[in-house]
Amino acid sequence: MAHTGRGRFFRWFERIPLQWISVLVGVLCGVLVWLVLDPIQSRALGEIFQSELELQLDRRARDTRYRFEQYLRQWQIAAHGLSQHWRLVNHVQSPDWESRQLYPKTYIESQPAWLEKGHPMVGSVAPSQVVLLDAKDRVREVFHQQDTPFPVAKAAKGYSGRDGAVVTNVWQAPYLIALSAIDDPHGRKKAVLMLVIPIDERFLLQSQQVVAGDGSVVGLLDADRQVLLSSSDEKQVLRNSKLSQWEDDYLVTSQSFTVYEGSDQNIQFATLISRKRVEQTSQRILASERRERLLEAAAFVAAFSLLFFFVSARLNHFLHRISNLGRRALNIEQPVQDRGNQLLVLEAWIRDYFQRVGAAQDEVQREHETQIHDSEVLKSTLLDTALDSIITVDSTATVVEVNVTAERTFGFERDHLLGQSITQQLIHTDDRTRFRNLLAACRNLPEGASACAPEGFLTTDVNGAETPVECSAVPIYMHDQTLFTLYLRDVSERRKAEREIQSLAKFTSENPSPVLRINNRGVITYANAASEPLLDYWGCELAQTLPLYWRNLVLETLDVGHNREYELASEGQIFSLLLAPIVELGYVNIYGRDITQVRSAEQQSRQHQSELVHVCRVSTMGEMATGLAHELNQPLAAIVNFASGCVRRLQAGIGGEAELVDAMAQITVQAERAGEIIKRLRSLVGKKPHEQILVNLNELVIEVASFVEYEANKRSVEIILDLAGEGLPVKVDLVQIEQVLLNLVRNAIQVLQQVEVSQRRLTLVTCKLDERRVEIQVRDTGPGISPDIMEHLFDAFFSTKESGMGMGLAISRKIIEDHQGDIFVTSELGHGTEFTVILPTDPKLELPGY
Repeated sequence: MAHTGRGRFFRWFERIPLQWISVLVGVLCGVLVWLVLDPIQSRALGEIFQSELELQLDRRARDTRYRFEQYLRQWQIAAHGLSQHWRLVNHVQSPDWESRQLYPKTYIESQPAWLEKGHPMVGSVAPSQVVLLDAKDRVREVFHQQDTPFPVAKAAKGYSGRDGAVVTNVWQAPYLIALSAIDDPHGRKKAVLMLVIPIDERFLLQSQQVVAGDGSVVGLLDADRQVLLSSSDEKQVLRNSKLSQWEDDYLVTSQSFTVYEGSDQNIQFATLISRKRVEQTSQRILASERRERLLEAAAFVAAFSLLFFFVSARLNHFLHRISNLGRRALNIEQPVQDRGNQLLVLEAWIRDYFQRVGAAQDEVQREHETQIHDSEVLKSTLLDTALDSIITVDSTATVVEVNVTAERTFGFERDHLLGQSITQQLIHTDDRTRFRNLLAACRNLPEGASACAPEGFLTTDVNGAETPVECSAVPIYMHDQTLFTLYLRDVSERRKAEREIQSLAKFTSENPSPVLRINNRGVITYANAASEPLLDYWGCELAQTLPLYWRNLVLETLDVGHNREYELASEGQIFSLLLAPIVELGYVNIYGRDITQVRSAEQQSRQHQSELVHVCRVSTMGEMATGLAHELNQPLAAIVNFASGCVRRLQAGIGGEAELVDAMAQITVQAERAGEIIKRLRSLVGKKPHEQILVNLNELVIEVASFVEYEANKRSVEIILDLAGEGLPVKVDLVQIEQVLLNLVRNAIQVLQQVEVSQRRLTLVTCKLDERRVEIQVRDTGPGISPDIMEHLFDAFFSTKESGMGMGLAISRKIIEDHQGDIFVTSELGHGTEFTVILPTDPKLELPGY
């Protein structure tokens, strides 16, 4: 059965022509090779595409940033041009401008005469505000061209005295502030022009005209918070949104500005390119390339299969002739089938095959030439769009090729430079020898080196203007000569920035006030010359550790993360030290200020105030002398009466011991009462140092009420006490607060003489406003105070009484303010007056017995 099955299979296989078997084998081999090579080639092409994509994205980001910075420079130029306009110059030299103006003049619906209609504008963008500052940088005139609020005064404070442009985030959105001074004919600054331009969607689109429509979005990025401040397509990318929410949809590239004259925060320029479009482009390229490879593979498989088919057919025909010869000569049959005239069919197909192969070769050659052309165009475009000037010269320094940037930078036409010596045309006479030495060094580069070390030269343009550049030379080894590609980078702005950095570095050392920097280990890493008294006080030097107490203060400041202020007294000097933490860098800056004279002046002021308060107390006591004498006379009279009664009883021999003891006890009580009156009078009149003690506000009010009780009764004034049910602890200068309340109460008693006796009521109220404030109200039913008098009630030397000094209420307000409190008055004519005193308290204060 096995033999029968095998013979049956061979008989079926023999029916298939040999040429078709060869075709089938060729196709299977081609498919197998395709399955093996296709993933490898696709992966390699994907890596090449990804690398090229990164290069293109980086170039796109640099191009968009360059256009944005060029647009900022256009605004700076526009501001300078507008500041030199004859209308504006004449306006700041006019008498109206010289006259003093209390408030800035604002134009909203009308355009000022000094500004031409439609100006200033750069493209389709106009500033939201046009501001004029005077010579002292104060805001004088503001033209609101757009209904957009902006803190003009705050922005004006940032003017450094030099013309320029500032990119800022001062008002919840990015703005460009362009500043330019306006000088008189003698070169003196008369005013400053400030343009405020919102960096919004229109601004960004205007700066990136070629970006719109290709799926790219540009914007400004707050690098510290990773927030997009604005974008050129706010429908697709929202402003003030987190950058992280767009990273799934866009490829994001952020770059710092190359010119740092504008930025007061860490603002970067961001370019966002749609991932979907990039992926679609990648898929299209890979699919197209795969189709081309598939077609090429199919063509090659078909070609080889047809070739095998021809060979097999010829072999089949040869075998057929051998079979016939064998049958005729040897009378045996070969196992070869007679398939008819297959040779002619195969020969015709082979002729067509060669024609197709020729056409395919022509197509491949045309595609190769197209790729070479596209590559040359791409290289030429990259050369012309480079930000640096690129010039190719031969070994004699003769110009062979230049890019567009070099033409624009130096002002020469390309045709003029070609064939000329770059040394004679562009290099300054003082640097020509060094330039020749650079080319000579590049000719003899050591093995493995690809470029010479960059050197700085001075160049001249078509007008003779000098520009410092950094020159890098790269040799190009041709078949019969060596060329040099020179990369010339303008470094004038970089040198300017370096000079500014050096100037800023000297700022702290030149500061007349102490400036120190302490790291998180308490080590002094920097101290300027003015810090010498502080270092002497601490007994340490630079790079040494602060004393333990101050080291702990530094660590606490880093922990809380906000500024703290302390005072330090050292050998006749008092310093105010501001500790400013830089948490992210782990150090604290200490800014010192000598406040010796300030504290001395404050001490003198407190002494003068204390003396004035004492004078007022003595004056008050003089006014109350009659009442005090009457109040003191009562216990003295009682003492005399009790003593006389005791004497009479003893002389008469009548009265028991108990009655005499009781009389003597009454004498003691009345003597203590008189002593208390004298003690209270001494405490009010006597001079005491300023000292704050813990008292119960209710007891203080009762003390004042008892002090004026005689005067109130004499003037028929009813005193009503409405005190808080709980104790009200306050830490105050007892004598000064008593003086304030005494002034208010006596003023109320005197005012109540103007109304009927039945209406003379004076109410003293105490209450607790909240955990940190208590209140005292002195409320009378007098005639009230007119509005004219209310305006000057607390002014010094203002009095409504004929004999008054006018200092009582002024001193009272100063005393309350020194206690961090407040005093105010409300009054209605015919319905009385209410004085309110608010004093600070603390939940931690506790009264004994409460």
